[in-house]
Amino acid sequence: MSHSLGILSRCVAVVLTVMMLAVIPADAQTRKKTTRTSSPTRQRTMESVKKDKTNTERKISETSTRIQTNAQELNRQLNKLNSLNADIEATRSQAEGLRQHIDSLGNAINVTADSINSLNDELESMRRAYVKALKDLQPHAGAANDLSFIFSAETFAEAYSRIRYLRQFSAWRERKAQNIRDAVERISDRRAHLTSLRHSQDKAYRKAEETQQTLSKQQAQSEQMVNQLRKEDSALRRSLNEQKQKAAALDRELDRLIAAEQARIAREEEAARRRAEKAKEKNKTKPATTATKPATSKETAAHSATETEKPSAKAVASANATTQTAAAADLSALSGSFAANKGQLLFPVAGKYKVVRRFGRQPHPTLPHVETDNSGIDIEVGTGSEARSVFAGSVSAIFKQDGFNSIVMIRHGRYITIYAGLASVNVKPGDVVKAGQTLGRIYSDPEDGNRTILHFEIRNERQKLNPSQWVR
Repeated sequence: MSHSLGILSRCVAVVLTVMMLAVIPADAQTRKKTTRTSSPTRQRTMESVKKDKTNTERKISETSTRIQTNAQELNRQLNKLNSLNADIEATRSQAEGLRQHIDSLGNAINVTADSINSLNDELESMRRAYVKALKDLQPHAGAANDLSFIFSAETFAEAYSRIRYLRQFSAWRERKAQNIRDAVERISDRRAHLTSLRHSQDKAYRKAEETQQTLSKQQAQSEQMVNQLRKEDSALRRSLNEQKQKAAALDRELDRLIAAEQARIAREEEAARRRAEKAKEKNKTKPATTATKPATSKETAAHSATETEKPSAKAVASANATTQTAAAADLSALSGSFAANKGQLLFPVAGKYKVVRRFGRQPHPTLPHVETDNSGIDIEVGTGSEARSVFAGSVSAIFKQDGFNSIVMIRHGRYITIYAGLASVNVKPGDVVKAGQTLGRIYSDPEDGNRTILHFEIRNERQKLNPSQWVR
């Protein structure tokens, strides 16, 4: 029994060995086949990943370009809206001026009509008086009657009196006739003037109607743009934040430059004061005399020559004090002159312009309950326009700032004028400029239809002033 079990065990072992030998090559072949087929699959996967990456990068680039294009278009629309609002304000002002002109013409027409009526009454009165006088003299009318009237006098004195009376009456009659002719002429002139006034009034009425139609169209266009832009609320707020950041950066840089200049001036004044005090103190103290050997004539001559060439401490102190006083006087005089010309300063650009953004806090044109703050005024001009100095002064700084291109600062004593948005600059720091002198060409934005904007500010040191109250 045990022998049979042993034989059975050996048979089972042989069968298992044969089966394993049969399975192993097949499995190896399967692995080889799998290895051979997996390589192309992996290669195709890498190509797909690279293609997806390229497509993703392209989509990101296209999206970024669209975002940038949309932002630029949004800014263009905002700029157009600001320009349109400036036109609306100008049209509204023109309409108001026309209304006042029409009212003035109406008053003039009434006054002229009343004066014509008064002249007609006066003319009628003169005519009645003239006719009555002629009727009263009718019995003595004519040369023969005049002579009879004279010779019928009983005495020579009475005859002479009658001659004088006839002469006076003749002169009176001529004056009255001339007065009547003058009155008729005045009435004719007044009527012509009245006709001219009525013609001007009719013309003003037509102009006012045209202006009102233009204003209505502009307001409708503005309302349409506002409604369209309000759909881009989030983009508008991003654009507004970017503008605020750029404006704040400009304010910080201007404050830094002004503070640095104030500190430099203070240091120079303090140094001049100390030099003057030191020289004054040194002049009070005389050097002690010591016993020395007699100097030769040659040494004496050399010493005298040296002393002659070297200025005395008193002279240095006097010169420093004089320079400091003169500089302070010039600063005060220039500041006073600038302040005295408030409202009469030159405008920073020549030719046609319009103010598209005013000074201070203003409601945002599209975002409700949002205000914008402007440190100066933004002036839109034609392509190629140049900025000019509004008053005599000296160029204190020239620098560049994101969103404002080149910027020129001109000092007028304590006052400073700032010209931002220049494409090129014709001056350099330290230059003395005259009123009306060209400072540079204003930048035209090619991405906004060559729109040309000058940002202009006036400051009393760091205090911001409203430029519209200073320029004419």
